[in-house]
Parts: sequence; C-alpha cells; structure tokens
Amino acid sequence: MLTPILAYDENSLPANNWADKFNLIVKENLALEIANKGNLDIGIYRQSGIHIVSVQAYAMHEFHPLHPDSYHRQQAWYHVRETLQIAAQLDVPRIVTVCGFGFDLIDNPWERSLDFFASLVVPAKAAGVQIMIEPLSPRRVGVLTNPRDIVSLIEMLDEPEVFSLVLDTGHLIDSGYDLDTFFDNWNYPIAELQLKGALSTPPNVNMPVKSWLESLEQLPKVVCIEHRQPICLQDFEQLVMVLRGYI
Repeated sequence: MLTPILAYDENSLPANNWADKFNLIVKENLALEIANKGNLDIGIYRQSGIHIVSVQAYAMHEFHPLHPDSYHRQQAWYHVRETLQIAAQLDVPRIVTVCGFGFDLIDNPWERSLDFFASLVVPAKAAGVQIMIEPLSPRRVGVLTNPRDIVSLIEMLDEPEVFSLVLDTGHLIDSGYDLDTFFDNWNYPIAELQLKGALSTPPNVNMPVKSWLESLEQLPKVVCIEHRQPICLQDFEQLVMVLRGYI
C-alpha cells in the first residue's frame, strides 16, 4: 500500500514571502497545496520546481453554486473551470472545491450542487484534472455539512475518474464528531485528508493521525496540513517531524 504524500497549504506556512515558503517546503521535503484566489501567478510555481498536489478553488468562499445571486453562481462555474485549467498547466492532478459557503443560500442545495458539478465533467476531463469536493462544518456553511451528503453527491454524479472526496479534521471536529469513532467507521475513499485543529488552529502534534490512517480501508493519496491561525517555525518543524514518522 502506497504511503500518502505529505503536503502543506501555502497560506499556512510560517513564512512571509515566496522564497521563504519554498525554502521551507524544500528543506522539509514537503509537497505544496496552492490556492487560486483569482490572481495566481503560474510562473512563480513553475520556476520553483516544487511538487504541487492540489489547487484550491479559493474564490468559492464568495462564488459558489448555492449563492442566492445568479451572477455569483455563474462566476463559481467560471472560477472552477479556471482552477482546472491552472492545475492542468502546472501538471497538478486535483483541485479542491466546496458546494457552498455561508448561510444566505438558495433552495434545493443538493440538487443544485449536483447540477453544478455535473456541468463540470467535460471541462475536468478535458483538463485531465480531478475535482475533489470538501464538506465544511456548520460554522462555515448552512447545508451539506455531513460528509455522507457529499459521498451521496459523488455517487450520484457517477464519474469516479472526475470526482473524489476531501475530508478536513478541523471541519469534522467543529461538526461535533469524535475523530477516533469517525475514522473507525468510515468506509469511503478519501483522496485528500486535511489536518487541522478546532476553529482553524494548527493540528496538535498529539493527534493520533497514524491510528486514523490505519483504520481506513484505503489510504488517502495526500495528507495536507492546513490551518488559518498562524504557527511558529519551531511548532511547524516539530509537527512535520512527528508526521514524517509515519507519512
């Protein structure tokens, strides 16, 4: 069984500029997850030679298929298509998407999400890039927060080469799940496991990630550390060292 690739989200690294970020990635032999916020400079990443595992369709915080405004819903489609194209240009195999964000949402969220992602099958296949869908916590969105809802969506889309699942430990904690029990009972493939603490804190070095991975029937392709609250360099190095013990 292949070991997952250990990656770090570019916006979570304890560095203030591109040079320092790339130096940390190289020093720790990590892969990188990057974010398309609408102004991504492809050349910077090409020149770096860094292994990039996924591109976040980050503007889905604003533009998503469940937005009550039709313009925002339309822009969500263009943003995901653009993110697919960016990933293809950088030879990145996957992008990260969500169904919606926030609490002012349109009706019939499951059906609208299904229609939205079904309309992206052709662009995804043309780009040769997989679309991962991530369930968020009830702190971030008002619907489709149960990971099983996203599994049902992916199964209904019935395009296993195009759609896959991202799970984020921070969102699971914020949703009220006990992670030991959750992973013991989880039986659906996870393309990427994002490690995060509650309320977007950095993951704790004592998180039993090894036992969670061992309980899965199939290992994720990527384990990516991602958090919104900052981390100091010493804690970053310790976290990577601990995870390196089994990833």
